[in-house]
Amino acid sequence: MEKNKRSVSRNRTWELRVVSLPGYKWLEIVPGRRSGRPTVKGTRVTVDDILGMLAASWKPEEVAEELEIPLEAVYEALKFASEALKRIVVVAEAPS
Repeated sequence: MEKNKRSVSRNRTWELRVVSLPGYKWLEIVPGRRSGRPTVKGTRVTVDDILGMLAASWKPEEVAEELEIPLEAVYEALKFASEALKRIVVVAEAPS
């Protein structure tokens, strides 16, 4: 016996504000899209999606083709990741 299915409608109005990333032509942050992580403009492709593919030995050209994004966006993702790492403060204790 199959139970009755209910459809749930959500009457919510979302106001999305795009956060521009100065110095980046192809990247943006849209709150609510992919948990607010940086994405390629107009897509749901995140910087970490791109980095994961590159880490798995994909060539930048292959990543761009597979994700249907400009090659320049792949290189901007690398630039973003590199700059993000520079902002991380590592606190290490010197050996005694």
